[in-house]
Amino acid sequence: MSKEAQWEEAFLLIDEDGRGEIPLAKFGNAVRIAGGFPTEDDLKTMADAVAKDGMISKSDFMAQMKWIARKEPDVGQICDAFRAFDRDGEGKVSHTELRHILTNMGDKLTDEDVEDFLKEATKDKDGRIDYKQFMTELLEN
Repeated sequence: MSKEAQWEEAFLLIDEDGRGEIPLAKFGNAVRIAGGFPTEDDLKTMADAVAKDGMISKSDFMAQMKWIARKEPDVGQICDAFRAFDRDGEGKVSHTELRHILTNMGDKLTDEDVEDFLKEATKDKDGRIDYKQFMTELLEN
């Protein structure tokens, strides 16, 4: 399935009454369902560009998905940032370190978003997270 088809499918899930538009309040969920990883600032920028009367049309949603897809960093760049916290060079960080990275570096995430990310992270027997695997899984989902 193409990215555009995934985006359209996500939009249609949120557009429950088939009107061809979704409420601004559900825009962030639609973007995330479609595979985007926007920050709150990204969502505000995107919504400000297209929201009319508290609603976002399908064509505007698709245009904003193209924008966020171009903006998203690649796994290699993100892994470089994690390496700074990988003291022993094993490609793993602790739960606490990951929380610190997600809440204090770059586009800071909310506590709720961090909790969602941490729930998805696969831990090894020592409770450490393989950050390359973590980022790859996030971007695939």
